[in-house]
Amino acid sequence: MVDFYQICLCCVSGFHILFGFGNLFKLPPLYDPSNFMVNGKPGTGSTEVEKLVEFIFGLWYTGSIAGVLLTYFAGSSAALRGALICPLYYHVAASIGCTLYFDKYKISNPAKMSGTMTGV
Repeated sequence: MVDFYQICLCCVSGFHILFGFGNLFKLPPLYDPSNFMVNGKPGTGSTEVEKLVEFIFGLWYTGSIAGVLLTYFAGSSAALRGALICPLYYHVAASIGCTLYFDKYKISNPAKMSGTMTGV
């Protein structure tokens, strides 16, 4: 029987895997470099810093969810709670950072979304 917890885990895991592989292999729609501003213009994905961020996002999202999935299928519930600390910490810190600083430092493309929306 499938419960709400399993549905949420499946959705979150699916998004992490799609977003991670989307950034690693530059697969739309979750890969869109124009969401961020680079030198005052929407990003194109061609500069070195954009390539670095794409690579880091890809590794963060696929790596952090891999531990969660491994403990879900092979570990205990206590281990799963421990594995969820990494994505939880990253998302809380990123949400606060995006909300406070993305508009201030002009990181988000205002034509696509605000820093607050990026944080949410």
